[in-house]
Amino acid sequence: MSNRTHRFQSDPDQYTLSLNDEGATQRTLTGGKGANLARLVAADFPVPDGFCVTTAVYHEFIISSEVQTTIESLELLEPDDSERITEMSAEIRSEIRQRDLPETVQTAIVNALKGLDASAYAVRSSATAEDLPTASFAGQHESFLAITEPETVLDRIRDCIASLFTDRAVAYRLQNDVSHDAVAMAIVVQEMVDPEIAGVLFTADPVSGNRHIASIDANYGLGDTVVAGEVSPDNVRVDQRTGDVLEYEIGEKSHALYTNREEEGTKAVDISSEDQESRTLSDTKLRELVELGTQVDKLLGGPQDIEWAFVDGDVILLQSRPITSLFPLPSPSPSPPPSLSPSRSSDDDRRHIYFCMGHQQAMPEAIPPLSVGLLQEMVNSSASRLRQTDEPIAVEAGHRIYVDLTPLLHNRLTRRVVLRILTSMSEPAARTIAELIEERQTPPPAGVADRLQTISRVVHTLPVAVSAAPRLVARFVRPFIRGPQDSERVYEVVESNGQQIAERVSQPRSQADQVRVIYEEIGLGTLATKIVSQSMPLFLAGAIAGSILERLYPNAEDDLDALGKGFDDEIATQINQRLGDLADLARQHPAVVDALESKAPLSEIEQVEGGENFVTAFDAFLDDFGHRSSSEIDFSRPRWKDNPAILFQTIRSTLAQSDHGEHREHLERLKQNAAQSAAALEARAGRGLVGFIKKPIVRRLIRVYRGGIQLREYHKHGAAHFFAIAHDVFADAGETLAAEGRIDQSSDVWYLRKDELLAALEGETPLDVDFEQRQRTHDRFASMTAPPLLMSDGETPMVAADTKIAADALVGTPVSSGVVEGPARVVYDPSKESLEKGEILVAPSTDVGWTPLFQNAAGLVMDVGGQMTHGALVAREYGIPAVVSVSNATTDIQTGEWIRVDGKRGTVERLDREEQSPANEDLGDRE
Repeated sequence: MSNRTHRFQSDPDQYTLSLNDEGATQRTLTGGKGANLARLVAADFPVPDGFCVTTAVYHEFIISSEVQTTIESLELLEPDDSERITEMSAEIRSEIRQRDLPETVQTAIVNALKGLDASAYAVRSSATAEDLPTASFAGQHESFLAITEPETVLDRIRDCIASLFTDRAVAYRLQNDVSHDAVAMAIVVQEMVDPEIAGVLFTADPVSGNRHIASIDANYGLGDTVVAGEVSPDNVRVDQRTGDVLEYEIGEKSHALYTNREEEGTKAVDISSEDQESRTLSDTKLRELVELGTQVDKLLGGPQDIEWAFVDGDVILLQSRPITSLFPLPSPSPSPPPSLSPSRSSDDDRRHIYFCMGHQQAMPEAIPPLSVGLLQEMVNSSASRLRQTDEPIAVEAGHRIYVDLTPLLHNRLTRRVVLRILTSMSEPAARTIAELIEERQTPPPAGVADRLQTISRVVHTLPVAVSAAPRLVARFVRPFIRGPQDSERVYEVVESNGQQIAERVSQPRSQADQVRVIYEEIGLGTLATKIVSQSMPLFLAGAIAGSILERLYPNAEDDLDALGKGFDDEIATQINQRLGDLADLARQHPAVVDALESKAPLSEIEQVEGGENFVTAFDAFLDDFGHRSSSEIDFSRPRWKDNPAILFQTIRSTLAQSDHGEHREHLERLKQNAAQSAAALEARAGRGLVGFIKKPIVRRLIRVYRGGIQLREYHKHGAAHFFAIAHDVFADAGETLAAEGRIDQSSDVWYLRKDELLAALEGETPLDVDFEQRQRTHDRFASMTAPPLLMSDGETPMVAADTKIAADALVGTPVSSGVVEGPARVVYDPSKESLEKGEILVAPSTDVGWTPLFQNAAGLVMDVGGQMTHGALVAREYGIPAVVSVSNATTDIQTGEWIRVDGKRGTVERLDREEQSPANEDLGDRE
């Protein structure tokens, strides 16, 4: 079994290549599996002798046949067109199996088999798109074991070629945007081994994502019972750093697969009860496996899914492919721990915990590299003004921004603040961190060195804090003393300051200088000092006043809920009220309504009767809100002024499903309810001996609460002017670079990094960027679900939701009370999809760009979010039940499915799936 004694030599026509041939490491010749095995052989790992039938055979076999035309037509299929995929795939496989391999190919393969001189062979597919770092194609193609006759080997090779076009392989390529015409099939033929034990080793835990934990599945005999899921194997988790066995779960192992000595193929053998209840792997074998896996991991450049076997007591490797399902590690990784902390292990010190900024913004989607870099620099520049370290607080993982919470969690005081704030953003994430701290001491308690560093940081930031604190504290305290500040005045300040920042960005003549100013404004922290500081202290004062009222009146949920609704000056309310006014204006002129329903452009609407007034009003709306959009922290997204499609959809929907003035009447009802609830709470406060003292205090708290809470979007509204001008500058730069031929299309600009963009605009050097690769990487990251919490070792911890509420209900965080039943509408992009009145909006997340959809929503369910994220606030404003942080809601719930949302208990029930349910029987006819 030595790698240096492979007996077969490659043939001159390159139809076959020995695994120890240097050329066998080329994926284009030997496919993913073959190339990886050849690299293992070259590095002296124990691999069975064998050779590859190269892709030259595939090309000669396919290109010379009529099947090539059918293969090319696969590109026209959609990934979800299962019927056509099945039909066309079967046609291709049939054509392949009806043809014989060319004589020259058969001769080369037979000669190779003679050189291998084995009693039986394993024949495995090895596609060129297989075992990629981005897509493994595991289980998509065929493998055959214990083949004894050369003629049968030839037949199985042809079957492997045909398996490139199984239904699942074709669908997988379509889903992963891999061209059918660009792939080819090679085949690995190896000496068949007859192991005592075999299985699979993951060099990173595929469940938790922890890169330090190896996960091993093992059974007696051949490993195919493990790979195919035929048995419950032993499962072992091992700490790769120490070799400690963390968990050994003995599986049922009902049967094993062995080479059939009497005829070709394999046979299943029942395992004795004694062996079923015994461990397959000793600690010694486990350590040997894990050590070997670590070496393979380093050689192949990342976590691996390795098939292994023990033959005559020695371990051998049968194949290795990358684990493609792992969420990427945070980058940059944390710096090594300071030498001042010798009492703690470096591994513990190095373990950091991060929170996804996208979850805080209720936008967990991936964003392209240019947006990622700008956001990362924005957060780090702000944090650096308050921290005595160059260690970044914002890192990138999977094209998302993650914020390092570790320094704040070390300290008990800041830990409490962090957990309280985090609870308002994502209750499950806050609960998870609390559990990690309690059970694992992650991060570990602060030691003497940490306390010294904390004191040093406080001293360092004191001048900044002292200079800013008086103004911020004064803004926070003022509402409690003198009453809430006039919201119109606050709006004018943040709006003016936001526009001034945008003007400074647009002033330079060169695009390169405009880009520099964008990053300079971030470095100077003007968004924080000129915008956030103006409204955020007032909002926080309102939030604190609300918390005090909740403590004073814990049993007045309905009144407190009403107090948080009915605001004229709240941004989301203004947007919807103005859109409702536009619909009412259109109603006065049937020609305008007709033009809107026919989706005519503004230029045509302006020409019809009443159109000029409508367009003037619409332009005024864009003047005030055109710089906003959905997912606006992604600078690549067009703003409403660039693409107002969602605004027209909302106006058309309002015309069709609402009456004149209905939106204004709804707001008035909310305001009246708020006034009545305020009066009721004041009346309660006035009772008793100290009522004359308590009543004015409660009245002031109510005013501070309502005055502050309506400012929740003001800072972002002002900052959105900067976001919009940044979008415009980058988009214009893309147009320029595309016109100059430096990039192929203007949208490629979003896949550049800051330095690359500046260099391109100044024409210093040719761009050396693989845009297609970056696009594929981004698409792969976009297809991944971003965990709210991520550890520096890759673990994605999350506490399971409380499922005691309902056996089959989806459980999340209740954020707006009430119960509603109705059809679900799953929406991913508010600019492309609309909502009918009475439908329940199911979304990954929402921000201000989704606000128009709330006019028709009967309820809200979101994948992410918390009490203070946008969707929760707007749902309460509109009085619709809402549940957020419902994991995978957008995939578990289907559009049109009838669901019940309980915004008080935090449950979402899928009523159409409750067969023979008493609750379901009572619903009657839903139509």
